[in-house]
Amino acid sequence: MTNLADYSLPQLKQLQTRITKEIEKREIDTKASLLKRLRKLAQEEGISLEDLLGRDAGTIAPAAKRGRPTAKSVSAKTEPLPAKYCNPNNLEQSWSGRGRKPGWFEAWVANGGSTTALENAATVANKGRRGALAITPAAAEPVPKAPAAA
Repeated sequence: MTNLADYSLPQLKQLQTRITKEIEKREIDTKASLLKRLRKLAQEEGISLEDLLGRDAGTIAPAAKRGRPTAKSVSAKTEPLPAKYCNPNNLEQSWSGRGRKPGWFEAWVANGGSTTALENAATVANKGRRGALAITPAAAEPVPKAPAAA
């Protein structure tokens, strides 16, 4: 066995990629082999594997079709998720709530801000009323009072 300390970082990463691919290949081959043996065993008993498992013949996918999605299906473009949180100070900054928290979100929470305010900002931004959050209470016009009934 080779000492891994002798490898450079790029060599280790390449080795890791090769190992991951080999593991996936062996898992697929093992599953395909096992499925083939199970079908043969079921056939020897006079029953199909699909009947044994209570499934239609089309629902048991070949081993190569199961498991991890292929790189082709992963890289397909998908619609971005709608914003769950928006920065009230800059509505262009939004976050769906998935993945790593953006810096503005963490700063907001660290400064004592509530996530509810960010959710409300996202609701306003998603409805297209971008100017609605630009008014601060100090800049808002006072509401005229109704004349007192005499």
